[in-house]
Amino acid sequence: MKSDELRQCAAETLMDFLQTMPDAPFTVSDIIFSFAKQSEMASRALELCAQYCPDKKLNESQLYQLGESIAANALIGREKSAVLICTNTKIGKTDFRRLIVHELTHIFCVKSEMDGEHFIDIYGSGTTPDVDPVNREYDGLVVAGYKVWSEFIAQYYAVKLVDKETIDFARIADFINSLFHEVNVHEIEDSKTAFSMICAYWFNCVDFDETLAALNEPGTFMPGSERYGKETQDALCDCINYLHNQMQKDKPWKITEKFIYYLGDKFSKFRMINTLYLES
Repeated sequence: MKSDELRQCAAETLMDFLQTMPDAPFTVSDIIFSFAKQSEMASRALELCAQYCPDKKLNESQLYQLGESIAANALIGREKSAVLICTNTKIGKTDFRRLIVHELTHIFCVKSEMDGEHFIDIYGSGTTPDVDPVNREYDGLVVAGYKVWSEFIAQYYAVKLVDKETIDFARIADFINSLFHEVNVHEIEDSKTAFSMICAYWFNCVDFDETLAALNEPGTFMPGSERYGKETQDALCDCINYLHNQMQKDKPWKITEKFIYYLGDKFSKFRMINTLYLES
């Protein structure tokens, strides 16, 4: 897609999003779409932060990723927010629309999850200076839970609102299985993203209820005869049921410290036992 096509598609997707999502906490004029080459993404992000969200700090890792691989990034301000989009991205229209909805959902959730406050700024930083290992562990679990949750719900709505084709579990089973191999103790950040994508696509399956029922039966996903098979399926089942309960709420994007902490705890336990299962 050429630059003009990207701009038009982004604008159209924003309009569709506002018509579909209930009580969106922003209008068309509150969202700024900005485009940059991959090599200019980091510098452009700093400019947008200074203009729309001066309190946001981008660390060296985030700036490096912007310059290397990130296709789009939401920079969320108190009033206006920016969606920075990489023009180098080779992407079709449907994938691009999904990308835009993902970023718009991030903005929607951040502005809606705690009545205008940003959850992670209040309950966890991932860089707490407290030397107490209990406090550091708690902060780490909150950060893990929030990363899994925020990426899950953003991609969940991206798939739900953009994809028109029916998705069943059998169709995406190989894709999900490949992502399960990325959920391990060796690649902590990639594990969070992989697990979020597993859940986002799985929850959009038309036969989700049937697969959830199967997951609750021993030995259906990970054979109990295999080493750590039962423990891994139990841990996965715990995570999926926990997310499912949240998604049954009228406004699932409304979250609490307790919910995010326990999601982080359940995910971390699954990541550790899944590592043992994969390496056994």
